Amino acid sequence: MVVYKRNITFAATNQPIHFFAMKIKDLEDSRLVKMSILVNDMILLMISYWCAFALSYGISEALSFPYILKITLLIGAVAIIPTSYIAPPVFLKHIVHGDAILGRSAYTAILQFLFVLVALGLLRSINDIRGFLVWGTCLFFIVLYAERFLIHDMLRRNRSKGHNLRYVVLVGHPWNLMDVYETLNDHSLGFKVLGIFTRQKLPEGMDIKVLGNRTAVMDYLKLHTEVTDLYIVPDTDYVTETETIYRYCEDHMIRFYALPVFLEFLTKRMELSHLGNTMLLSVRNEPLQDPVNRGVKRLFDILVSGVFLLTVFPLIYVIVGIVIKIQSPGPVIFKQKRNGLDGREFYCLKFRSMHVNKDADRVQATKDDPRKFKFGDLMRRTNIDELPQFINVFKGDMSLVGPRPHMLFHTQEYSRLIRRYMVRHLVKPGITGWAQVQGFRGETKTVEQMEDRVKADIWYVENWTFGLDLRIMWKTVVNMLKHNEENAY
Repeated sequence: MVVYKRNITFAATNQPIHFFAMKIKDLEDSRLVKMSILVNDMILLMISYWCAFALSYGISEALSFPYILKITLLIGAVAIIPTSYIAPPVFLKHIVHGDAILGRSAYTAILQFLFVLVALGLLRSINDIRGFLVWGTCLFFIVLYAERFLIHDMLRRNRSKGHNLRYVVLVGHPWNLMDVYETLNDHSLGFKVLGIFTRQKLPEGMDIKVLGNRTAVMDYLKLHTEVTDLYIVPDTDYVTETETIYRYCEDHMIRFYALPVFLEFLTKRMELSHLGNTMLLSVRNEPLQDPVNRGVKRLFDILVSGVFLLTVFPLIYVIVGIVIKIQSPGPVIFKQKRNGLDGREFYCLKFRSMHVNKDADRVQATKDDPRKFKFGDLMRRTNIDELPQFINVFKGDMSLVGPRPHMLFHTQEYSRLIRRYMVRHLVKPGITGWAQVQGFRGETKTVEQMEDRVKADIWYVENWTFGLDLRIMWKTVVNMLKHNEENAY
């Protein structure tokens, strides 16, 4: 489904528009709510910074409010304004996933930290903050996410009881609107579907009132001013009626959504773009096409991989390297060409877990693979063999999270057998990914198993958020500790 976003214009109509009579139809539209969130974030940030300073230097020192604390609190509070503009909150929206709230909270905290860091650097006060600014940012992220998650959960429960609702009407063929109906019929999202305008018979499971055909839409909207959202399937036989409905929605603050069902294969999530003055639909939304999103992901990759490589990895390398050399002659690190971003080849690094063999670049590891030596088998089951890929991440060949890179032979083979297989190469491959935490890890014995993995990879490409990356990393750690991965061998 694609959403046609609107720029509000007030055309001349027969009925004058009374601005003061317009009621707020959603919390996210309220200026008062937006201002309250801004002030709330300032308070949370100052409390977080103060607590971090108190933990670093003592409560008595914090209560004396030294210059560096006061200037940091002031800059932090002011920096909330541009931060909220660049990364507006999403937790009040009716349809928003927990991953999006987590990612937006982290994005807000990181932006805030960078703004404050730059400002203090310009004031030459950066040497005075020592570590408390980092701890304050971490604390701010935690309390910000906790508060927004709890408020969103409270709103869902409140909306399920019939409060803060948006009132929806559907227009067009019911089969095309079935997915929209099923989504909006979740009462916790805060929508109430009033009915549908159609001449067609309703499909089974669509329990909704038929309000007439689309020629009756305008009369209904004029009588039912509570309508806030209208979803329509455009019909070339009703171009004039559709344009009239659209203009009425624009002039009466009703959100207008159109479904592009003119081609059967365009059923997935699409993105509206422009080429000059022409509107275009791309077949998928790719969040990582946004340079800001790519920058946030890359910065996180560099920070995490850099810290790991400079601290824990050298010790692991020495210990693992000694054991590998004792059990199996050959190199400690195994290099294998794999396909990465845009299908480009790169050398993927792993601790060698098998005896040197001629089939390493063609044959997947199996459960009782004779090529594995004892410690190598342990490394594969515990994911230790993947740790050198943090070097790939730091270099930029890979990301912490993304579709797992496949051997060149498998890419050639499966790209012929599986439709849309190459879509997974539109983002950097990862050490772990959405497919892996969904259970699609290790050996793939059938084409159907690989198809399931590819579907999960494409879902990640189309639905990436920073919060989703954090969730995948957390689930990966939990699975490693619980050893929930049956195919990890």
